Amino acid sequence: MDKIIFRIALENAIKYGKTNLKNIFGKVLGEKSELKNDIKKAQEEINKIVDYVNSLTPEEMKKEFSKFKIVKEVKKKVREIPDLEVDGNVVMRFAPNPNGPLSLGHCRIALWNWFFVEKYSGSYLLRFDDTDPKTKVPLREAYKWVEDDLKWLGIKIDKVVRQSSRLRTYYLYAEKLIEINGAYVCTCEPEVWKKFVWKQNTCPCRDLPVKETMKRWKKMFKGYKEGEAVYRVKTDLNNKNPALRDWAGFRRIEESKHPFSKEKVWPLLNFASAIDDHGFSVTHILRGIDLSISDDRQKYLYDYFGWTYPKTIYCGKFLVSGVKSTSESVKLIEEGKLTGWDDPRLGTIKALRRRGFLAEVILRFIKEAGINKNELNVSIEKLAAFNKDVLDKVSFRYFFVEEPIKIKIKNSPKQNLELDLHPETKKGGRKFKTHDEFYINEKLSDGFYRLMDCLNFTKSDKEYIFESRSIDEFKRKNGKILLHWLPASDALVKVELLKEDASVVNGLGENTLNKLKEGEIVQFVRVGFVKLEKKMKTKLKFIFCHK
Repeated sequence: MDKIIFRIALENAIKYGKTNLKNIFGKVLGEKSELKNDIKKAQEEINKIVDYVNSLTPEEMKKEFSKFKIVKEVKKKVREIPDLEVDGNVVMRFAPNPNGPLSLGHCRIALWNWFFVEKYSGSYLLRFDDTDPKTKVPLREAYKWVEDDLKWLGIKIDKVVRQSSRLRTYYLYAEKLIEINGAYVCTCEPEVWKKFVWKQNTCPCRDLPVKETMKRWKKMFKGYKEGEAVYRVKTDLNNKNPALRDWAGFRRIEESKHPFSKEKVWPLLNFASAIDDHGFSVTHILRGIDLSISDDRQKYLYDYFGWTYPKTIYCGKFLVSGVKSTSESVKLIEEGKLTGWDDPRLGTIKALRRRGFLAEVILRFIKEAGINKNELNVSIEKLAAFNKDVLDKVSFRYFFVEEPIKIKIKNSPKQNLELDLHPETKKGGRKFKTHDEFYINEKLSDGFYRLMDCLNFTKSDKEYIFESRSIDEFKRKNGKILLHWLPASDALVKVELLKEDASVVNGLGENTLNKLKEGEIVQFVRVGFVKLEKKMKTKLKFIFCHK
């Protein structure tokens, strides 16, 4: 057997449970370039070794792989938290819209705020930007969801603020701005106003006396209807960017869908955010580079009031492939196509927590992704690889047979087997009494087989006949190993498994599973990592985490 191909195939199988030609072909050719001279022959040779490697148990794979002298890769240096320009205490804020729970995408900003605060022993402000009672309507439950998720991630929150409870403060500053001639209330038709602004002309409402503007402001509360008046901050009409010209600070909303307030005059994000960042002494803002225009808008308010703007750190977009947006998720939940915010098909922290992703893994994943202005594309699969590194070392192994088929192996002896809970850290603990009846999960053609760690048998026509217990005989005869089996004579457990696509499969598990506690994460052999969600009288309900 070619040692290089054998080593590469073993390494790949240990990492992913099994291997195949496609997964290792490129690496093999990279180390054995001479195989490129006859690709067809190379594929045949690799496939033979792949078949043999896949016939080994995980323990046998590791034993064989340990015979190779591998030069260990130098461990990557732990990513350091960049330095901030600091003058005194550091105060940073995470400001989510509570129209749903935290997603993995939200976590980047939430956690990097925490990394900086932790580095400088600063203060962490959780501020709910919940002043949109019409389009991105807050969910009453989401406030607690977000807070719980942040605490689960290890973030220590020093203060929690809900912007919807601070409307009087925003109204006060709105009036102060009018008094210093820094704002006006516009009653022009939207399209008419846009023409003025695009041509860098003055809107007729802009030059009204302060007294008249204040009357209009009061009328926004009692008088004007929705869409008839907009409070605008006076800016430079000659600015090259039209989006910075006299931006909207308040609007009237006739029917608020907000869970905590039915007020009719609401600040837009840039007005409320600017007031709060100053009011709560925020020193540094971590902001997506796509929102850099918010700095330019808010600095107008800071200049009017003579305040110093916080230092801003920009980061690029953080795109998680295969993860649905909050608005898309809301729609699917309302339509009954998703079971809720912890549906395993979602990328919310609630869903990831439910499936068995660890907080420490999410922190490591986000930290190693870094924080800079570049757009970053990541996948749940990479997060799963991080999670596997941790779980593989500590999770116990158990047999699970999906949709079991009973077979009877003629002349099979009675055995008392004890298998390991973990190949490296926990010896023994899984006891089986076997005889001649077993459950497997696949229909077999004629041939030579082995029930992993148990016995060898042949299938001939409709008969199953015991051959031996010898692993060496199995290797000589190059048979097929059955990884999913259970003794029919044992007291088995009914198992329901919720998969990552929300489908449900049923099967049988070994009786040792009864010792597990709800919330415990284990590994079903050659199925993947699973978490026990609920112990019931008749069955155990698990949820699939990942391979």
